[in-house]
Amino acid sequence: MQYLNVMEVAQLFNKSEETIKRWLRSGKFPNAVKENDKKGWQIPKNDLDLFQSSKKFNHQSSPLSRDSTLEFHQSDRELVILAYEAVTMTSPTEELIGYLSYVGIKRTLEILLTMQQSPTPVKNPIGFIKKAITQGWTPTTLPIKKERNIVRKMKNNDDQRNKPTPFYNWLEE
Repeated sequence: MQYLNVMEVAQLFNKSEETIKRWLRSGKFPNAVKENDKKGWQIPKNDLDLFQSSKKFNHQSSPLSRDSTLEFHQSDRELVILAYEAVTMTSPTEELIGYLSYVGIKRTLEILLTMQQSPTPVKNPIGFIKKAITQGWTPTTLPIKKERNIVRKMKNNDDQRNKPTPFYNWLEE
């Protein structure tokens, strides 16, 4: 997969780098990743193609195509809401609907399945969904969270093994 950085995308769209960063924060490029500060954002070419095609699709001039686009987005929105309600048994917020509608119904179902298979209950669905989108989580690449208490216990056991045993002076008694 080919990736572009923020500067290259800004030149491609004839926009400022700040605009591209704002688009990244708003989720317009859902599969973009930021590995570290030095390398910066890496935006997949597929996201750019999808973004360009969606802009062209939304800005067609005939009234019939605008109605069909609206109908398409409305049915997609309804499917996203239905899928979210089926998995979580709660109604999604408008922000959640926005994120999930943007990535499409197939990706929404993958994310919701990942959420359902999570070993711990998801307390922050928006945060989980944002991370799933940006980091490309799928049901087969479910992130594993280490339990802090187990890690602390293991560290404490290692510390106790490394401690010298106290010297017992029988002459002081």
